[in-house]
Amino acid sequence: MMKRGLGIWVLLLTFAGMAAAASRLKPKDRIVTLGDSITQAGDYQAIMQKVFDRFYPDLRIEIVNAGIGGHKSTDMSARLQRDVIDRNPTVVTISCGVNDVWHGFYNPPRGVDLATYTQLMTQMVQQLKAKTRAEIYLLTPTVIHENLRGPENLKLEAYCEAVRQIARQEEVHLIDLNALFNLTLRSTQIGGAPEFQPTSDGVHMKPAGNFLMAAAILRALDVPMTQILQATDPLTPQFTANDEHLQYWGRWDRRNAATSGAVAVNTGSTLIIRFEGTDLTLHFGIQHYTHQFPTLWLQVDEGEWHVVNPAEELRVARAPLGAGVHSVRLVVKGFREWENRWDPPLVNSVVFRGLTLEAGGRLLDPPLRPSRLIEYLGDSITEGVLVLNTGPRESWTRDGWPRFSDGRRSWAYQSALLAGAEPRTVGFGRLGLSINANGGVPPALQSFPWIYGGAPVDGPAPDIAVVNLGTNDGSRVSGEVFGSLYRAYLEAIRKAYPGAWILCLRPFNGAHAAVIESAVSGLGDAKIRYVNTAGWIDAEKHTTDKVHLNLEGNQTAAQKLAPILKELLANR
Repeated sequence: MMKRGLGIWVLLLTFAGMAAAASRLKPKDRIVTLGDSITQAGDYQAIMQKVFDRFYPDLRIEIVNAGIGGHKSTDMSARLQRDVIDRNPTVVTISCGVNDVWHGFYNPPRGVDLATYTQLMTQMVQQLKAKTRAEIYLLTPTVIHENLRGPENLKLEAYCEAVRQIARQEEVHLIDLNALFNLTLRSTQIGGAPEFQPTSDGVHMKPAGNFLMAAAILRALDVPMTQILQATDPLTPQFTANDEHLQYWGRWDRRNAATSGAVAVNTGSTLIIRFEGTDLTLHFGIQHYTHQFPTLWLQVDEGEWHVVNPAEELRVARAPLGAGVHSVRLVVKGFREWENRWDPPLVNSVVFRGLTLEAGGRLLDPPLRPSRLIEYLGDSITEGVLVLNTGPRESWTRDGWPRFSDGRRSWAYQSALLAGAEPRTVGFGRLGLSINANGGVPPALQSFPWIYGGAPVDGPAPDIAVVNLGTNDGSRVSGEVFGSLYRAYLEAIRKAYPGAWILCLRPFNGAHAAVIESAVSGLGDAKIRYVNTAGWIDAEKHTTDKVHLNLEGNQTAAQKLAPILKELLANR
């Protein structure tokens, strides 16, 4: 059944196939997108909806998301009646096959064999033809990792060919996403951009992958390319990142906030907004991410915290807000810290460009910021790395790092809040006094005065500077060398912050503890104190790997440190 044309032709030069006579959008079209987690995420549909809202608002086109994470052809065929047919679609897209193949490489394998996949895909098409009048669009599976000659993609090709055969035999539309992704990836690999990756983990889409999927579907629906491109141009924020109503916590580079945006490279970096209206959209720069997006914590009106990723347009409300005054807090949660976040051009940073309010809304003055400021200088333990990881070490993949880390619930951020102060976290994984950090960050003494390379710290001096360094130096250097470096580090802090208290923590694993205590006493500065953390942390109970604090460990350390901070702030 193909009511709007027969045959398949190459679309957009070579990147997608579709029926020879293109379908056209109709009033009140209901597009049901059947699929797995790639579909469930809703991101490629959001791009489609932007195009419909901008160029076809009178048609009132509805997109129904029928994606469920982890589903294969066996699952989708079982729920076809409930999730697709019963929705009375006028257009159906079926994106199925990645998990059928990918899960076959699990241990134990949980994939779907080619014969069963072909049978079920054919069965779904035939049921849709018999029970609906919908136009049917079969999407070939995209890719499984960017290694196009890898075993997963080699096996996937047979499943893609099965989809092409079914489209021909059943006379339904084909959108050849696999061809699109293969050609796009190969063109970048041989064309000087080998770092391009449309997925975040080999399967799930980043914005580039979602754009390719959306554009292919839209072109198959006869939407002009000019409209697709116009609708996906980055919007200019109504209020730029240098607006005086915005409150920043942490080290942010705001030198170019009015143009390119405010830049943060540390977890715990916070943005606070108050506004009157029904909703607002945050705008981020995202073009610089080659592999993995950072994670962010988002809270509206003191409600539940949600994990989100930077996006060109990130609406803060999951449901419409009532008219009135609202507050938004955004905290940088975790990074894929191996990517460059020191020497520009940065690969891994948060770039906040500004915000746009719903019609009739207005920005308000932010809440009064805490009167005291505490800066934390440390490594991955301060950064909050592995706070949320409870799985076996072999599951600690780099792709999961932004999920495992938590700058908001780290001991540093939380101890400041418990003390009634504003936190300013400066933590880099692997950082030491004698060792570079991940992401190209130089040793602590050289990196201290900078937000990142070439971006000097320009915020106010803290009331207290808390130092937690030494774990990564460990046995790399002698106590004599480490002690010399530690004293020089304290002298640099004192020069930058002449009136601040400086607290030098015994590293939670005790590395160079005696040397640190000796360095503190040797300086003879009454406002530099050694904090003996012995007994605070039980390595078996409070860490993920005998080093990095888990969630309970961070809570414990914060509760131990907070009274010390309160006492010093009271005497400030």
